[in-house]
Amino acid sequence: MDNKDENINMEHNTTDSNSGTQDQQPRPVRPGSEGERPVRRRPRPQGERHRGADDERPRRRPDDESVRERPRRRADDESVRERPRRRPDDESVRERPRRRPDDESVRERPRRRPDDESVRERPRRRPDNDRSGENVRRRPEAAAGAKAKKKGWSKKKKGIVIAAIIIAVLLLVIGILVAIIYRYINMMDFKNDSEYEVYDSIPAEIGDGTMSESPEDKKKSLDDALRANLEKNAKEIKSDKDVINVLLIGSDSRGENDRGRSDTMILMSLNKKTKKVIMTSFLRDTWVNIPDIGPQRLNAAYAFGGPPLLMKTIQANFGVEVDKYAMINFGSFREIIDTLGGVEVNVKEAEIPSINAGAKDSGKEAITKPGKYNLDGAQALAYARIRKIDSDFQRTQRQRNVMEQVFKKAKALSLSELNDFLEKVLPSITTNLEKSEVFWMVLKASDYLGYERVQQSIPNTGSFENMVIDGMMVLGIDYEKYTKELQESIYG
Repeated sequence: MDNKDENINMEHNTTDSNSGTQDQQPRPVRPGSEGERPVRRRPRPQGERHRGADDERPRRRPDDESVRERPRRRADDESVRERPRRRPDDESVRERPRRRPDDESVRERPRRRPDDESVRERPRRRPDNDRSGENVRRRPEAAAGAKAKKKGWSKKKKGIVIAAIIIAVLLLVIGILVAIIYRYINMMDFKNDSEYEVYDSIPAEIGDGTMSESPEDKKKSLDDALRANLEKNAKEIKSDKDVINVLLIGSDSRGENDRGRSDTMILMSLNKKTKKVIMTSFLRDTWVNIPDIGPQRLNAAYAFGGPPLLMKTIQANFGVEVDKYAMINFGSFREIIDTLGGVEVNVKEAEIPSINAGAKDSGKEAITKPGKYNLDGAQALAYARIRKIDSDFQRTQRQRNVMEQVFKKAKALSLSELNDFLEKVLPSITTNLEKSEVFWMVLKASDYLGYERVQQSIPNTGSFENMVIDGMMVLGIDYEKYTKELQESIYG
């Protein structure tokens, strides 16, 4: 009997142990761990399994109904084979090792406490809300911050966008200004020096025959001084990279086949070192040597070979580099003055007949007495060309009076009036300057206007000798003296 009961007990223990395998519960998960990794626990000794539970948990018999309904799963059962237990040597376990407290990644990402600021800014979602976060309740200040962050940009991003917009606007404005400047520059007439033909002869300007020739010794002395100065200047021509010399020419050409002579010759020198603008006027009757032509009056150089020959003549006789010019024809002078509405000039008694004679076809009422008048284009041109009543010095002074009034009126023009004025002036200007050179001069015009302005003329009043050579009234000068003074005034 006792043996029988002992066998029954052994079967019961075996059945109970196997049934435990069938009724396995889900393995507990380690709190705070990544994923649902099961926690491996140390198995309890067999003797501790039912310690103190004999009265609370009755022993099940093999004839118990629950045991028969829940058969034990064997090792060869298919469900057991589909879900094998992972061992420490399993590859998936090795790919995701457990992190220890001394792991570097754990130290870099410390566990956040409830009092951490980031936790307070991102409150925990309620279980009754969906996972999308649309109905999540937030604290008022956190909700406001999240809304501002969602709708607005960061300060850095705003700064980059604003800077990009400013740069784009500046580039657009600069592009528009460049286009406007080049629009006006393209109105000018740009010519190469090779386009001018050198004539073998020009119409002579002979006096009325009442003037007697100068003594031969004086003429020979003047020619010797001229030749010596040419030889000296041929050895060295003064130049400087910080000095720009542009010859301003006023021509009295009256047609395509009549080049005419140069009435106005002003050498404008921009010295960037001394911050000076030196305006040197050359009198048209000055006796000089024209390269490949011979001794002549200075204004004849333009008639023989145009601006290029005139520049060579000044360079050879006065020892300064001149390779740029800008020329305006007096034929368009009338239109320029009329566009401005006339210029105010103080007319003298001796100037009245010449003004009325030059403007008799303009239809304007003749001037009867001296005083200040607003002269139209025809009257202003006749006024600027007067030379018989006095000398060439007074003639150049009248030209400067007209130009001063032109600049004064041009400053007071509106944008539309200034546009009309430039459209009249620029097409009448011919130059050998490059377009890029004109562009940079326009950009630096404000700086050049701030330079000190110096005016001088060659020759000066009282430092020349009136002479008659080959029936022409000419001015004999001290070439060495004026060459030295011109070089010093321009280059310092």
